[in-house]
Amino acid sequence: MVPDSMIPRKTFFLRKSFSSQKDRGLPSGSRKSLGDAGFTLLEILVVLFLIVLIASVIGPKLVLKKNPGLKDIARKIVSESRMLYWEAVSSQKMIRLYYNLENGTVTALQIEPNGQKTPLKIPGSQPWRIPVGYHFDRIITLHQGKVDSGKTFTQFFPTGAVEPTTIHLSSARDRSLTLVFSPLNGKVHVYKGDVQTQHIPPLVPGIPGGGASPFIGGG
Repeated sequence: MVPDSMIPRKTFFLRKSFSSQKDRGLPSGSRKSLGDAGFTLLEILVVLFLIVLIASVIGPKLVLKKNPGLKDIARKIVSESRMLYWEAVSSQKMIRLYYNLENGTVTALQIEPNGQKTPLKIPGSQPWRIPVGYHFDRIITLHQGKVDSGKTFTQFFPTGAVEPTTIHLSSARDRSLTLVFSPLNGKVHVYKGDVQTQHIPPLVPGIPGGGASPFIGGG
């Protein structure tokens, strides 16, 4: 065996370095491949929330364009409801989307454990107002029933459930849209016209019977 004194300095350093790294390694029996590592439910929820958040920022902006129509207002409500759905699930806090039928404002608030309501501070969520010429005709919620004046809200739960809500939007030109919140997954179905809730099958877009379906989209 060649003594260490006869080995070139550079070669000796590399050999000692490799030996020290090998000594610090885990026993072969305890080593796991990267494929064995899994993801926790929290990690998956965080990733899904980030995807929705990025899509809401770089995709359709939650700001109404200069001359919006009923579909633009409905699209904004749909986008914001999806964002609040994932925020409630990921943060494990209750969130409410408030509607003021008098002045047309929409505001998201977070419900703290002590019951205090605080403004929701996440990118893409800020109070906004329905433009002049459009209004909430009436809103039907599970906790309050039919509301055609004052304020009401839709509640988003940490479990992923959403309070059943039906929103009737109208314009000065006698046009209307109906938005129906699905309680199981928070998706919002948008129907053309003033559609009565009892005529809409649960969680199924469209209305049974002859004629064209008023279902025009959702999210």
